[in-house]
Amino acid sequence: MTFRRPAAVALCIVTALFSLSACKGGGDDDSSAVTTTAPSTDGVPPVVQEQATYSFPQFFVDNKDNISLYSNLVYNSFDSQTANAAVEQQPFTSLTCETSFLDGQYYSYITGDKKGIVSADGNIMLSAAYTEISLVRPDTFLLVTDNGSESYAIIEESGVVTPVAEGETIWFETETPVQIKSSDDNDNTTYYLESARGKTVYNTYWDYLEPISLDIASTAAFSAYSGDEYYYIVFDKYYNYKVYEGSYATVEVFIGGQYGNCFILSSEHLNQISTMIDSFGTVLGTVSSPSDPSADYVKFVFGNTKSEVTISSSGFCYTEEINPEDGMSHKYFTIVDKLCFADVIDWIDKELSQEYVIK
Repeated sequence: MTFRRPAAVALCIVTALFSLSACKGGGDDDSSAVTTTAPSTDGVPPVVQEQATYSFPQFFVDNKDNISLYSNLVYNSFDSQTANAAVEQQPFTSLTCETSFLDGQYYSYITGDKKGIVSADGNIMLSAAYTEISLVRPDTFLLVTDNGSESYAIIEESGVVTPVAEGETIWFETETPVQIKSSDDNDNTTYYLESARGKTVYNTYWDYLEPISLDIASTAAFSAYSGDEYYYIVFDKYYNYKVYEGSYATVEVFIGGQYGNCFILSSEHLNQISTMIDSFGTVLGTVSSPSDPSADYVKFVFGNTKSEVTISSSGFCYTEEINPEDGMSHKYFTIVDKLCFADVIDWIDKELSQEYVIK
């Protein structure tokens, strides 16, 4: 089956990950200022505009370990840490419990050196016959015996815990635990992920959906488009999944010898910076290219067309656009007001940095 990519997505996503190498630069000062001067006309002295200062965005330093392609988590189907919690106060007088599951809906209890499962109302769900019990999905327990063999038990809709029969393959260990399906409605085709149990993943229909490979520990991953928004759907071993908003652009910043890079992970921020850059206009009368390779700069690479915009503190703006129809590259320099560079750095520091605030 072929799945179409919607033409409406003009600025798609950088799905291939790549490393951005650090740049070397002169100077130890990470704070600078730019001033623009209007040329003199008819003997009138030039007008010096208000000075604008900028500095290296501090979040590149403070949140360095939190800057990731997977920083914008939209949905998590299962949090194993909160679903499996140590018992702090014993819920029963006749049983010794070790682990609370699903906020006290079930407990593991200990008899001798074996463990079983009891419900919150004290009903024994599984007798004590296992050395380890953990909840690996919202509806699935992993059971380990003293010889190391593993099996599963399912939480039924009724609340009863039922062991998976010996020799039976649980759905997430089948050959195709999830599949891409399509739906036609009023000549509009949408796509969705369906689990082997017949359930729609994330209860969402997409304009476009395809499997991808990511540099993250996962069993399967998909990219999904909805209008102008882009997401990753990432599955673990047990087919729990996380939904991340994808990367709309990569960003490099070099100021005063310091280098940082990150991603634009929301369509709102993509629209903000695109509008800002489009509003800069050009200063006419100069056609030369930048001559100082150590100048402070900010660089954006947008979408799968790899359109690129680099703005230096001296006002030079390099643009490379690739025509999606013929693949031809168009490269050119323009001159923007030097204050534009300071505006972009300020936006990165105050707006884009919010994507990487440790939550």
